[in-house]
Amino acid sequence: MDVVESIASKLISLDSQSHVSNASVADFVAEFLDPLANRIEQIKYTDSGGQRKISLVVQLGNGKGGLALSAHMDTVPGLAWNSNPFETRIEDGRLFGLGACDMKGALACTLVVAGVYSTLNARKPLTLIYTTDEETDTEGARKIVEESEVLNSVGPEYCIVTEPTDLQVVNAHKAAITFSATSKGRAAHSSSGKGVNANIRMIPFINDMGQIHKELMEDEAYWDPDFEPPFPDWNIVIDNYGTAANVTVPTSTCRVNFRYTRMLNPDQVMKRVKDSANANGLTLDYWSSGAPLYTPPDSALVQLALEIVNQQAPRSAPYRTDACILSAIVPCIVLGPGSVQQAHTVNEWVSVEQLHQGVDLYLKFVQAVCQ
Repeated sequence: MDVVESIASKLISLDSQSHVSNASVADFVAEFLDPLANRIEQIKYTDSGGQRKISLVVQLGNGKGGLALSAHMDTVPGLAWNSNPFETRIEDGRLFGLGACDMKGALACTLVVAGVYSTLNARKPLTLIYTTDEETDTEGARKIVEESEVLNSVGPEYCIVTEPTDLQVVNAHKAAITFSATSKGRAAHSSSGKGVNANIRMIPFINDMGQIHKELMEDEAYWDPDFEPPFPDWNIVIDNYGTAANVTVPTSTCRVNFRYTRMLNPDQVMKRVKDSANANGLTLDYWSSGAPLYTPPDSALVQLALEIVNQQAPRSAPYRTDACILSAIVPCIVLGPGSVQQAHTVNEWVSVEQLHQGVDLYLKFVQAVCQ
């Protein structure tokens, strides 16, 4: 097994699903980099579920500027696998395991690059940004931007977020707002007439959300032709928490995941959501990923990336990454091994060949920016 495959396998074996602590992965990464790094900064916090989380910012080399590589350490839950999701196997040039594609394979690439960087006489530093909770609320990236002394003092010129893009240069992606509206009733046997059904207050709100969905899907004024699909994502989920059909519903929640590009002002849409929630007496909570990523195609970073990858023009992506947060302080692109089509899937995998290509491409960026 090659070194990048071996490191990826070790990372996959360490459980860092977003609902548990990522400390085992953070400890492995810090121990791996300790002989190579000038500084390793641990940014610790407790997540909303009470789990201990650790983000890392690592400086290799001296000086200011240079390149940053970013990856997240958490994964989505490993549900419905027909094998052990923490046990790696390689078949037909594919490395299988939970997070293989999103994104422990790419994280392994950055560690291999760190080892090679340490042998170079580079003029500028390499900064490694390792976040957690990217799959949930991006709190790891937020904490880094708010608290990292290393990132603030080094000031990298460029950042590559190593999410899976099939090693294509992505200069733009969507942002996300996730919100939930909740109504309260009173549970009782439905035949008694004593209950209060929370869905009754929720129905007008759901109708309003359905109307917004219709407009976003059909009105091209909301669309961005640089994306596929061009329309915003407005995914509605309704939850009665398993209430039986013969019980009046005590709690009703409507959740919406709203993805949008820089062409749409989310404040206008969210005002309609808030007005509807207030009119119907609902409690509203929402979370924002930060602004959509957009690094101009003619920027120095995108032009350098296109040259290194031998790509004619950058691509856009319909998802969001930590670049929503990191791009506020450093120009970002997204470029990584694997395809989003394999991310978050049962029996997730990444191409072994792309892992090797990823290492080679990141080293070319190091040579172009740091040497």
